[in-house]
Amino acid sequence: MMNFGRVPPETVNLFQQTVKQIREEVLQALPGNASPEVQAYTTEIVLEIVLRDWRENENTTGLEPADVKDLSSFVAMASALAGSDLNGRGMPVYQATLKGLLEDWLANWNAPGDPGPPGPID
Repeated sequence: MMNFGRVPPETVNLFQQTVKQIREEVLQALPGNASPEVQAYTTEIVLEIVLRDWRENENTTGLEPADVKDLSSFVAMASALAGSDLNGRGMPVYQATLKGLLEDWLANWNAPGDPGPPGPID
């Protein structure tokens, strides 16, 4: 293990595990033709939201299997809505949809005392 000054080894391990889950599991929800730019954007925004979840909701135990499934579903939904031109004209749709889903997950699915995912829309 590498030494990162005053960063505790447990924190380093948590970051390493989270990055690995995003790269190896969440990114798998992208279509095979997703460009490196789409992959990089996805990695960045998902990791950003997970880190905010740690800070704002004190969820510092790492991503649970249900979290990975939710995040993967968001990526799949956003890419489906972007359509066949994900790497071009569909990119703004992908970005806005994914960001909206992730923000909702942070605020409403993962907050302390929150019951979890929303139910059906009436």
